[in-house]
Amino acid sequence: MVFIMTMIISLVNTLKNYGLEAGFVLQWLQSWGFAYIVALPVVMVVMPATKKMISKYIE
Repeated sequence: MVFIMTMIISLVNTLKNYGLEAGFVLQWLQSWGFAYIVALPVVMVVMPATKKMISKYIE
């Protein structure tokens, strides 16, 4: 999930900020790599807490 979400969000942001210029793919891949490195540990910390909180409301 993190893989796909960071890919799409970084693609949209790179297109918005730089457009389809020369070097777009490299710029996007750099942005994607950074986003993935940041998002993966955040999800690993936030997801268990979120599941725990939601399970309290569901029960």
